[in-house]
Amino acid sequence: MASKNGNDNGNNPEAIICETLTVIKNEKNAADSSEAAGRTLQESKEKAQGYKICCLDSAEKSHKVYQDIMSCVTLGNYKKTEIIQGNTEEYIKKDEDIEKLIKESSKLLNEMRVKMEEAHNAACAMSNCVKNKLFPKSGKPSKDGKIGEIEHDLKEIMDKTKTLDEKGQNAFESAVTIAGIQTFTNTHSLKEFVKLLVDAVKIFKDCVDANIKSTAEDVSKAREELNAVVEELAQIMCDTASESTTSQGLECIIKFICESECDGECLDLCEEYGSCYDKGKENEGRKKTPRRKGKQSADQY
Repeated sequence: MASKNGNDNGNNPEAIICETLTVIKNEKNAADSSEAAGRTLQESKEKAQGYKICCLDSAEKSHKVYQDIMSCVTLGNYKKTEIIQGNTEEYIKKDEDIEKLIKESSKLLNEMRVKMEEAHNAACAMSNCVKNKLFPKSGKPSKDGKIGEIEHDLKEIMDKTKTLDEKGQNAFESAVTIAGIQTFTNTHSLKEFVKLLVDAVKIFKDCVDANIKSTAEDVSKAREELNAVVEELAQIMCDTASESTTSQGLECIIKFICESECDGECLDLCEEYGSCYDKGKENEGRKKTPRRKGKQSADQY
């Protein structure tokens, strides 16, 4: 340690140690300030980390909701509309075939009805002609057995032609009724309705799918932002710990200079040269510990 009897030149031990203490004090203050700033920044980043965790959790929940909607609602209904559309197209095709058959059947039935009516009219004409030529004018039954047979056969012919005429008329009227029912069903009108239904469900599916993609991007972005904050927080914590270690090390150096034991008559700058270290009110609360002196050293500087 340096003696009090130092030189007056620039190598004066008191001046060198005083200057060193000043530098150490400034460095320690800087380290303390950096540590305090680091603690503040650390608290800020920890809050930011919590916020990013909440954002990530919210994004993941939203993404899951849209995935569930797609799986549990959208896909099933979209498939059903496709089935409905396919069945409707089949019904329309069958309806067109039925309509064609009804028209063809109606045409044939009408032709048959006309022929049956013509046959019945012809039978009536024949019956009148036979009656006028063969049957007696008096209206009494003829004694000729053959005329009675002709009359009997003629009656059967008239009954059959009349029955066929009535059946032909009924068949044609039934075909007309069926045609009316088929027209009333009008399956073609379902085509536009089904198209609107398919379009609406497709729009819904596209919307859900778009939200799945956007929320997946939100999850990825939130994860990246959280990771960035975690890395920044780790760097801040390490820097703050480093500044704390620096401050503690400088404090140990000050204590060594000011409070360590020495042999003989030594400098006690912390006590005798207050203007060197304790200038102003920066260290008013600092406890001054007198240097403990050991055995007188044989060497003097």
